[in-house]
Amino acid sequence: MNPKTRVPRQWRSGIALASLLAVPLAVGGATIAQGNIADIVPDAIVGRWVGQAAQPGQDPFEVRLTFVSPRGGVSRYPSTPACGGILTGDRDGDHYEYQETITFGSPDEVADGCLNGTLRLTVSGDKMKFDWSANANGQDFTSSGELHRQGGARKR
Repeated sequence: MNPKTRVPRQWRSGIALASLLAVPLAVGGATIAQGNIADIVPDAIVGRWVGQAAQPGQDPFEVRLTFVSPRGGVSRYPSTPACGGILTGDRDGDHYEYQETITFGSPDEVADGCLNGTLRLTVSGDKMKFDWSANANGQDFTSSGELHRQGGARKR
């Protein structure tokens, strides 16, 4: 650059960004220039989900799930007693499967607390089918319901 030519400071970062964008960036073996941006667009499950689920023959309870990545998130059940935990897993074909580890409100803390379990989630647009299962002391437990994306439609 000619030392007599002065570029306003606020333009410098824009020029640097434009330079970077002009160079094809490698993303998972493909380049953005080739139009393969699916690798950097958030997965369909990423976001906040709210709704209700119920065990067979029981009253529904509120479910809140938050995913910052398809590999995991957090669960919250604000009913009485309140409980929640950590979800670890990933996409498994046409659905997602997570192991839920209850981190607060477990049977160790309260008599009728939440159990660790497995979540099987299917996302269709802004709706999620919620299926949960667990086995405790040889007894099977299940619950199911529907959740909706909180905050409106997912942006692509």
